[in-house]
Amino acid sequence: MVMLALGVIAASMAAPPAARPALSRSDVVFMYQADRPTYEAYGAGVLAWGGKPDARALAEAKGVRWLGSVGMVTEFSRYHDRFPETYAEALCRDIDGKPVKVPWLTDQQHKGIPYWWCCTNQPQFRAYLRERVTETLKAGAEGLHVDDHMGTSGGLWLGVCFCDRCVEGFRGYLAAQPPDRRGVLARADAATFDFRVEMKAWLAGAPGRKPTQHPAWPVWTAYQCKAAAAFMSELRRAAEAAAGRPVPVGANAGLLWPLHLADYKVLDLFSAETDHHAASGKPSDAPMLAYRLADAVGRPYAATAGGWDWATIQEKQNHGLVRHWIALGYAAGHRLMAPHYQWCYTAEKGTHWYRGPGERFAPLYRFVRENAGLFDGYEAPADVDLLMPHRSFRNGPQPWIDAASRLTAANVSFRLVLAGDEIVEKPLVSADLAPRRPLIALDRDKLDPADARLLERRAGRGGVYDSVDAALAARHPSVKVDAPGPVRALPRVKRGSAVVHVLNYAYDAKADDVTPQAGVVLTLDLKALGTPAAREARLHTPDGEAVTLPIRDGRLELPRLGLWSLIVLGKP
Repeated sequence: MVMLALGVIAASMAAPPAARPALSRSDVVFMYQADRPTYEAYGAGVLAWGGKPDARALAEAKGVRWLGSVGMVTEFSRYHDRFPETYAEALCRDIDGKPVKVPWLTDQQHKGIPYWWCCTNQPQFRAYLRERVTETLKAGAEGLHVDDHMGTSGGLWLGVCFCDRCVEGFRGYLAAQPPDRRGVLARADAATFDFRVEMKAWLAGAPGRKPTQHPAWPVWTAYQCKAAAAFMSELRRAAEAAAGRPVPVGANAGLLWPLHLADYKVLDLFSAETDHHAASGKPSDAPMLAYRLADAVGRPYAATAGGWDWATIQEKQNHGLVRHWIALGYAAGHRLMAPHYQWCYTAEKGTHWYRGPGERFAPLYRFVRENAGLFDGYEAPADVDLLMPHRSFRNGPQPWIDAASRLTAANVSFRLVLAGDEIVEKPLVSADLAPRRPLIALDRDKLDPADARLLERRAGRGGVYDSVDAALAARHPSVKVDAPGPVRALPRVKRGSAVVHVLNYAYDAKADDVTPQAGVVLTLDLKALGTPAAREARLHTPDGEAVTLPIRDGRLELPRLGLWSLIVLGKP
């Protein structure tokens, strides 16, 4: 029986410490390679999705930390050229044994062959990826980025993969699981169980059924995700063996896609596509959930928008909306990767590209670099905690995106407390449920039993709410905003100092800019912000000189709010 590296799956997958922190709060991160003048214009410090470096490219990027990118579903042409006679051995297979195309690469072919999804449980493709990682690190990359890091499990929504390797490996996975993790397969004989045979019989039982609707699909999903995480751990070891040192490892882990947390322990950072809802024509709070999830697992997040978002920006030339995304990323304690050159995708146009205007974007990144001391070392305080069972998030992310967006829109600073499940290893501990801070506990029946008992003990102390509405009715934010238009206030604190990021959400698509707001008043809970003695604040903006503003009875008025203002309290 093929066991599919079960020893690796069962082993600890925690990332060993990298030589230095993966990202600083003030880092300017590039997604793709650029030339020297572009790096300098933006103040680049990290290249997150670099290719295999050569001497010329490394010279262009001098002073920029280079993470070389290896792709699990985008490198079919390279893989085919490496194994031209046997490439089909490693293709993902649907229940009928047919290969599956990568849906966003259906317009791509290599030597007349479609871009097939390859199976990361197949030895030949695994060997190819190890080779790519090794050659990338030996070429001079400081670290590793893995695109489509979920591999085979990233295609679960397509009903894959039922290749022999996956089916045989599932038997070993079942054998290693306690009964409570085997779901409807608790009584199955793991030594002989064939999920492909079971699935075909189940599909034949009623026309119109889909593999993803099978009652055992959650168990299959956990198996595939664990296999993906184990292989990522293997690639990390390959990278460090090639480099002869610890290396930072990132992945395109878009955290609004729930399964993408499966391998977080292997990673040092997320550099990922993230829905920004450009088609709405206005700023979105949805990325805040991704940023707070990254905080919850202690990893920095370098976002980019989705290919569909960039296609909208390219079509409508709404560069001002992108400026808002940049400000939001840094205000949340993370960052949007410099959008100088971005992949776009629509079903009609396929792959195309957006070239961002540096004169609109670079000044914002320089503002961050020139004021690094107002970003580095600061953390988000919490007016409330939001407890999220990952099992509930998996069942449907939109309610959680909505909850995070509502809190953000109400200017309630929140900490997200993540409770793990059979895919994400993160059991709650007592310290996660702060006894004196209000807690919003939604969908609590999705918690593991041990986590539910911790929550029950915490609820006995009071201050636990079962809805966002109830929490908003009972609590007041540490920064209250009175403004003529939509505004978000995102405070960040460190000992003796606070920086309140104030964002103007009054974006006008026709003007491609925000409408400045006058008379914006902040009511500050100075004690909660850790600056009880503050009687004045320094105002910093990307387009003006710093000025001092008075604080009277905890109230501070902004003379004018453009895109983004930083209110500095205490001594940075």
